[in-house]
Amino acid sequence: MTSDAALSSEAVALADRIVELVASMRSAEAELGAVLVEIEQRGVMELFGYRSAARLLEHLADTPKPAAERLIKRARLINPGRNLDGSPIPALAPATGAAARAGRLSNPMIDVITNVLTQVPPQHCASAETNLPAFAEEAGHKQVAALGARILAHLAPDAPHPTTPNPRFRPGRCFSAAKEPGCGS
Repeated sequence: MTSDAALSSEAVALADRIVELVASMRSAEAELGAVLVEIEQRGVMELFGYRSAARLLEHLADTPKPAAERLIKRARLINPGRNLDGSPIPALAPATGAAARAGRLSNPMIDVITNVLTQVPPQHCASAETNLPAFAEEAGHKQVAALGARILAHLAPDAPHPTTPNPRFRPGRCFSAAKEPGCGS
């Protein structure tokens, strides 16, 4: 084996290891989010004495509060939950959640997908939610944002740009029987 071939082989092995580690980190963060959503459902105050799951994460992981809040907001969108009365709250983006837990999606991709899904008319949500994560696994988050913009231009021409949050959508858990706008409607 020549020196150039050996260096090339080592570079490929190092790049492969980076890809494996990034997938593990993404998967772990998505799983952490799922656990925090479960803790919220069970009562973070009762279980741990904290006012919110974000404060719990802030303390346990030495994470800045804004980062903890972003992680939990994302987790609420891709994981199912429960209302105070025990009724289920479906995840806005269950396929995106599955891909995230498998380590196949970056946080920017998850954010782009869930932002688009909050604006897609309910009757088209399932189709959009199937197509966006599948495309995201092969493309970058900028390409996913462009596809999301095209989907919205076609399905919801009056919707704001995908990077602009829908002011009617509240990403927190709802504690009533009322449905929220977006895919969950």
